[in-house]
Amino acid sequence: MNKDFLIDFYVKYLNLVDKLLPVGGFVRRLPYVLVFKTTNYCWYNCLHCCENSGPDQAKYYIPAPVIKSYISQALTDPTFSKNVVFTGGEIMSSYRFGDKNYVPELLTFCQKNGVGVNIKTNAAWVNADFGKKIFDDLSEVISNGKPYSLQISVSLDNYHKNSLKNCIGFIKGLHKRDNMHTIVHLSSFDKDKYLYTELCNGLRKEGIKLNQAIFSDGRILDVAGDKLILVASSAVLFNGGRAVQLEEAQKIAFPQFSFLSPNKQVLMAFDSFGCVTLGENSGRKINTKWKHNEEEIYSLEHIKQNLISSAHFEEIRARLFYKWR
Repeated sequence: MNKDFLIDFYVKYLNLVDKLLPVGGFVRRLPYVLVFKTTNYCWYNCLHCCENSGPDQAKYYIPAPVIKSYISQALTDPTFSKNVVFTGGEIMSSYRFGDKNYVPELLTFCQKNGVGVNIKTNAAWVNADFGKKIFDDLSEVISNGKPYSLQISVSLDNYHKNSLKNCIGFIKGLHKRDNMHTIVHLSSFDKDKYLYTELCNGLRKEGIKLNQAIFSDGRILDVAGDKLILVASSAVLFNGGRAVQLEEAQKIAFPQFSFLSPNKQVLMAFDSFGCVTLGENSGRKINTKWKHNEEEIYSLEHIKQNLISSAHFEEIRARLFYKWR
């Protein structure tokens, strides 16, 4: 059978399926962000943790060569947004267990390949004996890269122990270094929004000057020391992971379809257990494996095709559920 005919038939088939079941089409066509939950280890055991991370989890990290391989594959894909998120558990715990090159290796790789990075941390390490090394590494990466190509997201809420103190210490530590042109995202839950005001007051007490800047999209943001742009945001707490035990955590009917970022990009999240999920914190997961075994990984194209197929299946299941419940 003619190869061109088969390709044409396959494209028409995909277009038909995407019209009938559009969720898979979102995965196929929208720009996507690669999210790497590098480890499930964390020295905190927070009640609200949607990932069930904690000190009892394995001290295992997605190997840096694996992460770099997937980013390299994505760079050949025109639908890749050229944005990556590094999170956990707590990614900075790699310093605690002797691998002090893990984080700077990943950040430098992204920087050299023109990939924007958001690195998420709870900043519990601020006063640890390896805290200075982390600050030094962040300073070097930021100084050698394009201004504001790195965003650092820090938890500012009442679930993380000493969160306000840690965030003030984190911003103070960055402020001491030169050439720190970066974005610091203070991430809270709705009931904790007042903590941002307390953080700003705490920074002023530490002698850090705050100015306001008006951006082209109309946002008015605080700038610490003329270089650190502070962005505050809050979100609803959903009942994933250990948060299912909390009365204030809200339920979602079909969280598997909440896989888009606010700017309508698909989140493709790799975890340290060997799975890739659409969205960071899905309930019933649309996912597939990235690990074939301990030595082999699936290609990014294979992963995308599996996620698209799963998205179509979940669309059918959701429609049946809503129709017959």
